[in-house]
Amino acid sequence: MTGPSAGIRTTKSEQTKQRITDAYLDLILHKKWDKISVKEICSSVNITRGTFYQYYNDIYDLMEQIEASLLADITHRYTVLQKERHTPLPPELFEAKFDYAPPLALFAWFDFCKEHKKAIAVLLDPKHGDTYFVKKLKHILNEHIEHMMDDDGMPHDPLRSHFTKIYLELHFLAARTWLDSDKDDFLSIPEVINLLNTMRVGANYLTYKRLTSPDFDVKMKFLED
Repeated sequence: MTGPSAGIRTTKSEQTKQRITDAYLDLILHKKWDKISVKEICSSVNITRGTFYQYYNDIYDLMEQIEASLLADITHRYTVLQKERHTPLPPELFEAKFDYAPPLALFAWFDFCKEHKKAIAVLLDPKHGDTYFVKKLKHILNEHIEHMMDDDGMPHDPLRSHFTKIYLELHFLAARTWLDSDKDDFLSIPEVINLLNTMRVGANYLTYKRLTSPDFDVKMKFLED
C-alpha cells in the first residue's frame, strides 16, 4: 500500500491504520502472513492491542482489507479501459490497420504494481504471501487479457487458451522480478511492457498468416509426414 499523497492531509486514525499496514507488510517479509500475531504488529508500531482492535478484528480482517483495496483498484483500472474497447479487424485489413503499440492494459498492470509496490511484492511472494489473493488477482487479470485478445481478433481456439495461460504467468513473473530487483539489475517498466507486447504482436501476426497463407502449415512444419 502506498502512503498518503503529497499535499493531502490525513487524519490521525488514517495514519495509524497506515502504520499498522506497513508494519504488517514488513513482517510478512520474514514470516508467513497468517502466522503473524497481533502482538508482533503492536510491538512493531508501538501501539496497544486495544488500538489495533479499534480498526481490525484480527489478522485475517487486516489482510482482507488490504487485499480488498488492491483488488478494487486493479478492477477499477481495467473497468475504465473497457470503455475504450474497439471492434476487431478482419484479416484482410490486418497488415494495414493492426495497432502494434502496447495496449493500455499492459500499462495498467505495471502502473498498479508500481503504485502498490510494497504490498504487491509481499503478497506475491510464494513463501510468505497469500496464494488465495494471487488466484483472485490472476482471475481479474486473465479476464482482461481475454478482452485484449478479443479486441485484437484472436480466435477462441485451443492455442489461444495455452497462450493466455503463459501470457498471464509472464505478467506475474515480470512483476515479481521487477519488484525484487534493483533498478540497475533489471529492465525498466517500458522495456518489460515492450517484451510482453512483442509476444502479443507475434501471436496476432501468426494468427493472421495462418488464416491467409496457404503454405502456413508447411512453413511452420505442422503437416504430418
